[in-house]
Amino acid sequence: MSRYNKMKSYHVNGGQFNQPPLTGIAIVIGLWGILAIALIALLQAATTFDQAQSVLVLYDILISDKRIGYALQSALIQAGLSTLCSVLIAIPLSLVMARRYHWFGMPFLRIMTGLAFVIPTTVAASGLLAVWGRQGVINHMIISLNSILPFSIMELPSFFGLKAVVLAHVFFNAPLIIRILLPRLLSVPENHWRLARMTGMTARDQFRFIEWPSIKAMILPMMVLVFLFCFSSFALVLMLGGGPAVTTLEVEIYSAIRIAYDFHLAVILTLLQIAVAMIMLLIMVSHPMMRQAMPQSISAIKPPSIHILASPSISLKICDFILVNLLIILLVLPILALFLRGMSSDMIIVLTAPSFWQALVNSLSIALASAACVTGLAMILAETRYQCESNRHQPSRWQQMIIIFLESGVMMTLVIPSIVMGTAMFILLRHLSNVFVIAPYLVLFANILMGLPVSYRLISGKWIIARKQDQHLRLAYGLSRITNLRLLILPVMGRDIGLIFGMVAAMSMGDLGVIALFSSSDFETLPWLLYQQAGRYRTDEAAATAVLLMAVTVLVFIMGYAIGRWLSSAPSLAPSLAPSLAPLPASITPFKARD
Repeated sequence: MSRYNKMKSYHVNGGQFNQPPLTGIAIVIGLWGILAIALIALLQAATTFDQAQSVLVLYDILISDKRIGYALQSALIQAGLSTLCSVLIAIPLSLVMARRYHWFGMPFLRIMTGLAFVIPTTVAASGLLAVWGRQGVINHMIISLNSILPFSIMELPSFFGLKAVVLAHVFFNAPLIIRILLPRLLSVPENHWRLARMTGMTARDQFRFIEWPSIKAMILPMMVLVFLFCFSSFALVLMLGGGPAVTTLEVEIYSAIRIAYDFHLAVILTLLQIAVAMIMLLIMVSHPMMRQAMPQSISAIKPPSIHILASPSISLKICDFILVNLLIILLVLPILALFLRGMSSDMIIVLTAPSFWQALVNSLSIALASAACVTGLAMILAETRYQCESNRHQPSRWQQMIIIFLESGVMMTLVIPSIVMGTAMFILLRHLSNVFVIAPYLVLFANILMGLPVSYRLISGKWIIARKQDQHLRLAYGLSRITNLRLLILPVMGRDIGLIFGMVAAMSMGDLGVIALFSSSDFETLPWLLYQQAGRYRTDEAAATAVLLMAVTVLVFIMGYAIGRWLSSAPSLAPSLAPSLAPLPASITPFKARD
């Protein structure tokens, strides 16, 4: 065998590397380069003063400007309250959905918990206003009751403010926690439930000895993620904050650039946001529980073969019934109220407006392009991670360095929000080009960075397992890369690829981050059009636009699901050799890095 062929070959027992993953390494270097350029641009903008006085001036602004301290304090308070409420609500709801898995309507509620992933933030805000606002369903019911009852019931006060932001965050994050905890509750061995039934465990003992041990490892990692999401919230705070009383650093960055034109303040706020994000990243990476318990994907939910409930208590059934109705009020009622309000005469007005169709074309173009790019990049990064672990023994030191470099680079794009990246791009390009002319490309670029971390996490675990299982088949038949992709990878990973495509497309459809900085009369998206309608108190038109935006978002998500089913239905060689595949090492699991 020639020296060149030896370098290209893969020795299963020898643990030799397949080929240097140059494409994946180049992508990771590009991610780090983008982050470095953005940080350098921010630092240069912050030190445009006299170099001898730049640090002192920045320090004086940081200390003297009370808006910075108040924005940081407000963001920390609302993020802490939102995280606490989300966890306290999600844990009992997860237990109920596991105990009452076979109740009527539970499949619909499980679908709704998944639908919360793809509902745009602007649509959720409009739905919550349709229920809890002054013109919402609750106030209309109170007014109707006051006309009948001999006494009057106090109407709901203004919905805007801290309570609205916290409720909106619970709307999004509680279903996420439920989707993570529910598979763990359903994966408890059946003999545990039989033992609980035989020993007559009460609901409290069942929670203490069975349910809590199965989910406690996920609580702290999920709290960190939810806190990070709430701290960096932008669209929900912008629409529901009700003014400067409730704000975040990202909202202040937007105000500093688009309203006050204070770039120095924007840079300071951006650097402060990056500092907080870096602290959260260090917590997520350094804590042992984070490394062991952070999920890479959401496991499939399978119904238990026996009833989970060990105690047939009537009071417990009543409590579970109340909690199920609470989940319906939290998830279903806002969407239903928004749909009923949006299906009015204003729907015709919105559909006949040229601005709606132009915004729809812009949103769809960016969403589909973002989904295609992110899906391809996530597959390349997952393949790079596999090649760094494609041996039977411990990876070498430089392979471990590549893995750390890859993981930290992907995580950096997760903890640095899109509005911060948009600020850096705005400051970097405002002297080089008209940022409003190239706005579509900037929004596309930001959406790619936003969707890449989650997509990589969803696909990497299963990708590594599938590639390790089909390595003997590749070697036996000498399959080329294209044939290997077509006959081995796509049939196994097709549904995951389709999920990533649909999820990223849905996220891009509802994004109101970077477009808030680069929007103009010539370039608008559906979320920005909805925000403008709500800001001008055209509530009926905003509700109609929200219904249409939600419908399009769900359609692109379904399109991704259909693509996944089509890919997974392709002819595959893997089943023919499945019995002869070597077993996986015990250290390789779907949650290798995080579970």
